Amino acid sequence: MIKQFIIKNLLSIHSSGIGGKMWSSFQLAVVPAVGMTISERLTGWYLESYIFIFMLGVAIIADLVAGVWKHMKFNTFSPKNMIIGFCQKVGLIILVYFLTEAFIQIIADAELDSIYFKVATKIMIFIYPAGNALVNIGIITNGKFPPLAFLKKFEKFNKTLDINDLNLKNITNETDNISNNPE
Repeated sequence: MIKQFIIKNLLSIHSSGIGGKMWSSFQLAVVPAVGMTISERLTGWYLESYIFIFMLGVAIIADLVAGVWKHMKFNTFSPKNMIIGFCQKVGLIILVYFLTEAFIQIIADAELDSIYFKVATKIMIFIYPAGNALVNIGIITNGKFPPLAFLKKFEKFNKTLDINDLNLKNITNETDNISNNPE
């Protein structure tokens, strides 16, 4: 198909009138330019975000492994449910990541301070698979690891989206508050 497109336009440049030559030249110039523009954007985005993408991929795999392990422990493992759940989770992560990147781009274009939004959305996206993996690991270890106070930090951040909720300096005070004052 691409080969035919190129041959047709080259023949048109060689043998048609001035209007046909201009139109064929335009088509031969525009199609690669659009492809290169899209390729440049994707490459630039990937180079800017490759560490986050790598960490997110590891979190997704960790979530899958911990989920399979948990279901094997309780004899509730189903390959069909695993594949469906994994595809749903990956699909949702991709969809939300695209939408938040679009929001970040719009905010950045408006010259608003988008760093807080960017950090909060990346943490939110990362916590979805990583938080599930940590909860599953807690179930596998019968609550011994990771500590409950650590998981409470993620739960609180999910409710408020306040990055200060992830501050580990206050973890001892919150642990005391959790055990002494049920709310």
